[in-house]
Amino acid sequence: MKRIFVSIDLPEFAEKILSSVRREDIRWIKWMKTENLHITLNFLGDLNEAEIRKADAAIAAVALYYKAFVLKFSNLRSERDMLWLVPDESRELSDLQKAVQQKLRETRIGKRERREYIPHILLAKSKTGRPMEWKPENFQGFEFEVRDIHLYESRLTPGAATHILIKSFPLSP
Repeated sequence: MKRIFVSIDLPEFAEKILSSVRREDIRWIKWMKTENLHITLNFLGDLNEAEIRKADAAIAAVALYYKAFVLKFSNLRSERDMLWLVPDESRELSDLQKAVQQKLRETRIGKRERREYIPHILLAKSKTGRPMEWKPENFQGFEFEVRDIHLYESRLTPGAATHILIKSFPLSP
C-alpha cells in the first residue's frame, strides 16, 4: 500500500520566494521542506497498485477537459499551529478539484474527505503545538500558470515526508 495524493506543484521561482520568508532562528517553528511545497487537490490515502492505476486513469480523463489557468497568491494565514499560503479565489481551481474528486468517487478510489476543501500551501507548523502567532513581514505575492497536475506517493519518514512523483497530467493549453 502506498499513501497517495493529487497535487499542483509550484514553479521554482515560487519556491525561492517562499524560501526567502523562512526564519530559522525561530526555534519553535518547523518549516516544510521546499521541495515538498504543493497544493493538494485530493488526498487518496493508502492505495494498492491496482487502485493507483485506476486513479491514474481517472485523473487523466479529467485533465483532458481542463485548460491551464493562473493562480495568484497574496494571502499568508496563520491559523491554529500552522502557517499557510492561500491562493486568491479561483473558479478554475475549485472546478478542477471538484472534477477530480467526483471522478475518483465514481471509480470508488481513495478516501472520502469530510472536511470542506480549502486550497493552501502548508509552509510551517509549530513544534510545540502553540498557536502560530508569527507571520513573515517581507512576503510578496506571486502568481503562476498551472499547466499540469500530479499524482504522488508520500512516504512518511522521521523528520519529514518524502514525495515521489508517480505521474504528471498536462492540462489543455
